[in-house]
Amino acid sequence: MISTKDLSGLPNAERLKNFCKGLAALDIIMLEEEWSFIRHYTYNPAWRKGKEAFFATDGSDRSMIVMFAPEGCVINGVDSELYDWEEKLPRVEDLTDGMPSALQKLMGSREVKKMKSTFCVWTEDGSTWHCNPIDGEDASKDLLSTIDGNPQTYVEYGKWFYHADLPLEAVRQLADGVPVTKELAAALNPTRSEREEIKAGLDKIGYPKDL
Repeated sequence: MISTKDLSGLPNAERLKNFCKGLAALDIIMLEEEWSFIRHYTYNPAWRKGKEAFFATDGSDRSMIVMFAPEGCVINGVDSELYDWEEKLPRVEDLTDGMPSALQKLMGSREVKKMKSTFCVWTEDGSTWHCNPIDGEDASKDLLSTIDGNPQTYVEYGKWFYHADLPLEAVRQLADGVPVTKELAAALNPTRSEREEIKAGLDKIGYPKDL
């Protein structure tokens, strides 16, 4: 399983971006706008100038942000229950030791500062991932496994969160960044009829559609 002890299962940054957008699109298709506050995944294609960000939460104590920039990609995660006191959290300076300065600026964003950090992972070339593992638990095993690039992960998420059996071929299309069509939306959520609401949600995260 992917963790800061073994990053070999992380997809490259391009695949990761598609996968993250697909997760956010899945939440939009499966959950009506009135329930958007319980969605676990969101995506901001205009987070900063020239930069995009994916936000994830398990609805409890674990959170993650994946930041995409021309200079590379940074993944920051935290489990707020691992440490009772803020001063016991790992030092960001230790987690980011060796990180290029352009990527360190992303770690200085207000979102990361508010979230805190128990691990961070980065790539400069889009394929080689780096980190500075801490001793003990850091939540990376639980959080990084949700963005492993494998469509089956969407299926397992659907069983757990939506209590639905999502068709593997349908979620594979989301993971690959295939535009959402009426047929694809219906295959994922046959009971959802608010096409305009889905369109608006997909527009917001920059996911392609043909509804």
